[in-house]
Amino acid sequence: MTKTEDVNNLKFYFCGIGGCGMNPLAHFMKRAGYRVCGSDIKESEELADLRKDGIECFARQDGSMVEGCDVFVYSSAIHEDNPDLVQAKKLGLSFLHRSELLAQIARRYKTVTVAGAHGKTTVSSLIACLLKDGGLDPNAIVGGYVPAFRGNFTVGKGCYLVLEADESDGTFKRYASDIAVLLNVDADHLDYYKDMNAIKEAFAVYVGNIVENGTLIYNAEDPVCAELAAGVRPDIKKIKCGIGVLAQENADYAGTDILLSPLSSAFSLLCKKGSEEKSLPFVCPLPGRHNVFNAVISLAAAAAAGVDPEILRDPLAVFKNAHRRFERLGKWHGAEIIDDYAHHPREIEALLNSASRLEGDLTVVFQPHRFSRTEKLLPEFARVLSKAPNLILTDVYSAGESKNLIGGRELYEAVLNMGGQAEYVNTPAEIPALLLERSKGWKFPHTLLFTGAGALSGLAHEMLKNQ
Repeated sequence: MTKTEDVNNLKFYFCGIGGCGMNPLAHFMKRAGYRVCGSDIKESEELADLRKDGIECFARQDGSMVEGCDVFVYSSAIHEDNPDLVQAKKLGLSFLHRSELLAQIARRYKTVTVAGAHGKTTVSSLIACLLKDGGLDPNAIVGGYVPAFRGNFTVGKGCYLVLEADESDGTFKRYASDIAVLLNVDADHLDYYKDMNAIKEAFAVYVGNIVENGTLIYNAEDPVCAELAAGVRPDIKKIKCGIGVLAQENADYAGTDILLSPLSSAFSLLCKKGSEEKSLPFVCPLPGRHNVFNAVISLAAAAAAGVDPEILRDPLAVFKNAHRRFERLGKWHGAEIIDDYAHHPREIEALLNSASRLEGDLTVVFQPHRFSRTEKLLPEFARVLSKAPNLILTDVYSAGESKNLIGGRELYEAVLNMGGQAEYVNTPAEIPALLLERSKGWKFPHTLLFTGAGALSGLAHEMLKNQ
């Protein structure tokens, strides 16, 4: 595919414009003054919101709307036989992968990128909100709906652009960061990466693309992050973050005196600069030790951008996280529903640790996301889910993958073999009836924790709507 390096005075056609990565970029470019249109396979709330923003978009992909455009923007989800793509080739349009276009846009700003296997959306959302509350009026494009922005993006007048750098298809290697935030490195997206070594190599490219005299802010307690940080160029400033005992001695920013509550946390931020050291008390409206770390590294990033952490106590205390991050949706037949995105064993383990502090009984509903992830991480899933109380499992959400021999039922059997207790249903549609039958014996308070694939989130919202 041919590419273009000049994005001025061009009309951009977004193929799959309603997608979670394409949608915020299309909004962002429209509000930044670019000409944007696009298509998707069906009508959706996302298309309706795009039209409200003045973006022409079509709920069909038959190639009829591509003419008159200059640049065809696509994602890794678009196949070669897509009619819009085929027609764009015939017309000789220039082609840009979403990440290539975003990388070009990012060059016009000071870029703060957030990478890691877990926590990217929370941290990129939090950094963007802290920079805004710190008076820097940033731009941002993140992977979830942020209440403060009423969307996945915000367009500001400041010089900073906060980007969630997604490693799932390797495209995060295209971003040049002024400030790179590295949260963790873990075995995931093994449908794309051959093994853990390939993942580490991709993250090495990411940190290697930090601009001259830029900054790397990293999790000093993650051994792979520490290894990657040790190998960066000498011109890059390195800032270490953590929340453990060793972090208090070695990190530049550390979370100490941590107090965990069912729906929030409190900690002291230990800040070290040369021989100077100070401790600042913070309240974080997010539960769990992992979110204390997320807050610490976000405050460090804000400080690197020029915002004094001392003025961010109140903004952090009222921060509302992106949707599907321990999100309380409402009550269903007397039980509180919490919706979460956790779909990797490490994320589920952190989620269950947080949920264990809730008062009363807990029912966990999980749908695996992708056959490849379920198969390659089956022992880890079984180990973590064997500890989930009143577990309900359903079959894998394929995300376009072909069904293989390892699916939801095999995960269910592995959980039982690990000594866990679980019930299996073939499809999410069977879950409401099962929960309704179970509800007859519930003692209150009771919490329903929906986690995993986005299909479960839609189901939870439907249950609340139709009860």
